[in-house]
Amino acid sequence: MIRILSMENYLLQVTIPHEILQKTLCNYDQNHLTAYLRNLLGLGKEKELLQSYLVGTAKHWQGATVFWQIDIAGKVRTGKVMLYNPETGKRVKDSANRIDWAHTLLKLPNFNLKQCFFGEHLLAQNPEKAVAIVESEKTALIATAQIPNMLWLACGGSQGLSSEKFEVLKNRKVILFPDEGQYEKWLEKSKQLNHTGKLFVSPLLEKLQGFEKGFDIADLL
Repeated sequence: MIRILSMENYLLQVTIPHEILQKTLCNYDQNHLTAYLRNLLGLGKEKELLQSYLVGTAKHWQGATVFWQIDIAGKVRTGKVMLYNPETGKRVKDSANRIDWAHTLLKLPNFNLKQCFFGEHLLAQNPEKAVAIVESEKTALIATAQIPNMLWLACGGSQGLSSEKFEVLKNRKVILFPDEGQYEKWLEKSKQLNHTGKLFVSPLLEKLQGFEKGFDIADLL
């Protein structure tokens, strides 16, 4: 019997089948980000990070990484596909745009994207930890390895903070670590999000000198 979905359910498709995520959890020997993290952190530590955050390998570009956004209920919202230089860990920036999205590449019809934090699925496993939020997914991984007493999430960019995303962080202590140059913007945004009085914005990077413009906390670790 063919199952017919209602138009309402069809239009509200907001998740990707978990089986697709599972198929990407392999070929780490070909993943450029894996190579960089291995050199930076030491053999074995990169595998633990990738398994914890469910980071995958994408076929879209040779060596590409897919950062899955998995919500607190374990549903896959989307995945950000990116390509890194395996030696420097910097995102490849050439004539092609080396950022794409899983829901776009999968050509899912009428997909209604609702993003969540990268690493959000780890909240339930770490109920007592303070939450630290950075822009970059790569930074969240590196910070987790170096400062494991906090739960590191990534919002995906300087514009990635929203009230909808913050719903899962009610009553949690949260510290924002904006990239250099974004402190004032994140401080202003935090005033809209700080409903419980447990949200703080770190000015740490604004006080430092000698780094490239726009550096983040991973550059200190």
